[in-house]
Amino acid sequence: MNIPQPEAGTTSGGAAAPNPLSTAQPRAAFAASVPERRAALISYALGYLYIRMFGVLAEDGTVFRVLLALFTLGFAALTEYLNRDTPRTRESSVWLGCMATVFAAVLFERCNAWDWELPVLLFLHIFAVWWALSRSGALLEGESGHLLPLDALNGFVLFPFAHFFHRARTLDLARAERRAARKRERADAETMIWSLVMSAAALGLLALAAGLLTSADEGFAALFTDLFDWFRWRWTWDFDVTGLVLRILLSLPVGAYLFGLLDGALRQDKAALRERSRRVAEQMTALRGVPERVWLVLLSLFCLLYLTFFAVQGRYLFGAFTRTLPDGFIVSEYARQGFFELCKVMAVNFALLWLVTRSSRVEVRRQRAAWALCLVLLAESFLLAVVAFSKLALYISCFGFTPKRLQSTWLVCVLAFGTGCAAWSLTRGGKTFRVWMFFGAVTLSLLCLY
Repeated sequence: MNIPQPEAGTTSGGAAAPNPLSTAQPRAAFAASVPERRAALISYALGYLYIRMFGVLAEDGTVFRVLLALFTLGFAALTEYLNRDTPRTRESSVWLGCMATVFAAVLFERCNAWDWELPVLLFLHIFAVWWALSRSGALLEGESGHLLPLDALNGFVLFPFAHFFHRARTLDLARAERRAARKRERADAETMIWSLVMSAAALGLLALAAGLLTSADEGFAALFTDLFDWFRWRWTWDFDVTGLVLRILLSLPVGAYLFGLLDGALRQDKAALRERSRRVAEQMTALRGVPERVWLVLLSLFCLLYLTFFAVQGRYLFGAFTRTLPDGFIVSEYARQGFFELCKVMAVNFALLWLVTRSSRVEVRRQRAAWALCLVLLAESFLLAVVAFSKLALYISCFGFTPKRLQSTWLVCVLAFGTGCAAWSLTRGGKTFRVWMFFGAVTLSLLCLY
């Protein structure tokens, strides 16, 4: 006779038996602090302000700036409130200052360096997100650095959308706890409601008595006419109900994104973030496989190319210093031609330097020849920046400042400062990328005040 055997994971009595091979831990229950619950409610108002703000951007600049002020101050206050127990770093103060400067530029209409306000608003968004990450300590390395692309991915995409539904879960949790508390406080609530009803009835009788007295005596009516006009209901029948509903619907995902960003950055395990940055750094070391002689040849070709360019085009390139233009050129044509190409060449050199320092089998500072060629490359890049700036300076001296010329001046200065930071890092070994970021961000925010 065959006796049926119990299935795996059960006892002969049918009760479930623990699987000794299972190592899965039970998932922790969702919890939300009191500040998170309050922030979840406030995010609805901020989301509506955001949608309403851009709804009037093309219609009424004054209303737009008022709404922008309310939204920006609300965002800053909410971020500080959620992170009040997180130590404030110097870097977070820098990004807050940049955000405040751009905000002031929009508020007081000081965006003359740009043809319209949308680029400045884009800068404001970038500074706001970066400040939120820095203020909560959610940057991968604890500060801005070479992992800038990954931090940007976290701040603009991963954190907000990974926690997109946290606001709904937070409010559901609060409602469940509130329902349990209401059962214990129902009697007190009924008493309070009844008191409010009776108070409203008494106030209605008071208003009726006051109206009768004004009808009975003209002097009394004249005395209180302004007061009654202040409290009189005025109905407007041209209220756009459809627009209001549409704005509310659009504000829901905006508020959820905003709360997801702040709450996601707040809930990040800072030790796990640092460990992730360490693993990224280890993976980057795996790229170090290019022999020294390969980069020596390639760097030599680049340096030789630029030297040849300077030798052949020297009179044309350096004509702005002596105010001698090449034959057949006018000032405007000479200044514009090749300016942005020179800037792009500098960007190419930065990319090449990054490849060399990240993929060379031996650290560049330990290779005398490669180290010297990198410095030569940076010197040539700085010379390109000086040439571009001289062309621009000649143009400005002849025709004056314009917004685009001011933007071009800022771009050349940032690129030139970057070459100095890279040279300092090669010679002294310090981390200068964050300094370069600060320089670019601070000067960009100040440029918005022009």
